[in-house]
Amino acid sequence: MLTVPGLPPAAAEAAAKPTLRTYAVQGTDLAVALLPGPAATILLYAARRFHYEIDALRSGDLVTDASGTVLDIRPGWYPAGARDGFLPYQLIVVHDIVAQCDGLLRWGGDERTPREGRFAIAVAPTDHRLRVLAKRLDTDAASPSRRVGAGTALPFTTDRVRRAQSLRRSMIR
Repeated sequence: MLTVPGLPPAAAEAAAKPTLRTYAVQGTDLAVALLPGPAATILLYAARRFHYEIDALRSGDLVTDASGTVLDIRPGWYPAGARDGFLPYQLIVVHDIVAQCDGLLRWGGDERTPREGRFAIAVAPTDHRLRVLAKRLDTDAASPSRRVGAGTALPFTTDRVRRAQSLRRSMIR
């Protein structure tokens, strides 16, 4: 750590940027840079379901932050502070995506200053629950009888809607 008399210690080493990896988004011609590991699995799950169940993603629709743990979908369509950018059925799907991630994924539309196109990992990237969730999402995708991903989920069933509403109430800031 660099120290200079009379100045606070520099924390450059502690603030090193994480190494991101580029991943293809299933069902699209798009790729996005994310933090490798469970965070990428979870954010790719959200992007895939958005693409298949809400609206097709196109070039330029995905933006990430430097941490690789935040995914902004169409930030120009869903600018910070704007609400009501989704139709009711689309909101049900968004809430179901978050509910299927057991509260480890946050939706920006629930923030005080909404960002409706934002999905973010809600815990530290090293949280062991992320690994458990990512493994479940991978297992579900590989087992046809357990799939919860795009095209196989039933986000409009009463039980799924109730679960999503309950989780959302506990997460809204």
